Amino acid sequence: MAWYQKTRRWCQTNLTEIDAQICDVSAWKRFWKEHHIDGVIVNAGGIVSYYPSEDPLQYRSPYLHQRDLLGEFVAAARECSLAVVARMDCNRADEKMYRAHADWFAVDAQGHPYQIDGRYIACVNGPYDQQFIPERLREIARIYAPDGFADNSWQGLPAQHICYCETCRAKFRKSTGEELPAHADWQDDLYRRWVQWSIECRMENWRLFNRVTQ
Repeated sequence: MAWYQKTRRWCQTNLTEIDAQICDVSAWKRFWKEHHIDGVIVNAGGIVSYYPSEDPLQYRSPYLHQRDLLGEFVAAARECSLAVVARMDCNRADEKMYRAHADWFAVDAQGHPYQIDGRYIACVNGPYDQQFIPERLREIARIYAPDGFADNSWQGLPAQHICYCETCRAKFRKSTGEELPAHADWQDDLYRRWVQWSIECRMENWRLFNRVTQ
């Protein structure tokens, strides 16, 4: 029986950046045993890395220092014979990555980057999703060999926010022969076409992530 068929009770860590310094993995092991946990979902990389990534643009928790918290969790889970799923957060990045690759990120109609909590939201059609994240998935798979991956916020901007970056403009024009809609309007046929197109763009990324991790 495959691990995903027999794993019934899961524990998800939902780490915050300070946990890279204060987290007591031995306490988690006791918790798993006491509560008969079968599998764990542990934060890995994307917005914040909890392991020492080889890529200098992968933002890591400033509290991590020389620690490899993901590695500690994976080792502890294996000692307890638990399934391990590495959780990614694949939708935004810090100032350093934005300054290095501004064209990777979503912009509004005026060319201003979309931001949440001081971080820049990645464009789903750019190299962040299609190169950077697959590289991190390969890196994590090679080093830690988790049983699977989970992804949070991989879908990018919500439908009421259109990305007007040059990549999206060119891709939409090539696909439809049209320019991007001026704004979100469900009564507008062009906007509805953009919604269908943008969903397919996201599914392309999802299929890419599946190919990489499989």
